[in-house]
Amino acid sequence: MGEADGASPREQIIEACRRDNVDLFQEVLDGMKGKSKEDIAKFFNNVVDTMGNYLLHICANYGSYDVMNELLDVEFLECDPLTRRDKETPLHSAVRYANERELELGEAMVKMLCEAGGDPRIRDTHGRKPADTCAPRAEGAKATLRQEEYILSEGLRKQDDEGEDAAGSASDSD
Repeated sequence: MGEADGASPREQIIEACRRDNVDLFQEVLDGMKGKSKEDIAKFFNNVVDTMGNYLLHICANYGSYDVMNELLDVEFLECDPLTRRDKETPLHSAVRYANERELELGEAMVKMLCEAGGDPRIRDTHGRKPADTCAPRAEGAKATLRQEEYILSEGLRKQDDEGEDAAGSASDSD
């Protein structure tokens, strides 16, 4: 069952993220039945493309909102992996998408990443937080990021609590 039969799960999941293909994402996830939540998360957390982008970066770079949403439902998924080159978070990538491509979709991805526990306070190698990279047209994204920075810095919401709620309690009862 493997790579001789076609693309590897790693290649398939990267392609799903590039093309916003939820069916392919689900196919890869369904192929992991019987594995622990930790093993599933480890797989998703360790997949990178040739440029050093993790799956959430790939989704943000291509505007793959639906697959990003599915990824963020994976328990124990790392929300703030850093790219190899510039040490950017997926929030940095989503802001760039809003700046350069589709504003509304980019801003929606910024909001989703913040709600899932992405930390807007993390700086890249150039010392910039995601809000610092917002173009004037992306004021909605900038406002979302600044609000989330305030909430996190004031301790109004704990990041760890967010992930547990999003994981769903139904899986705990199985």
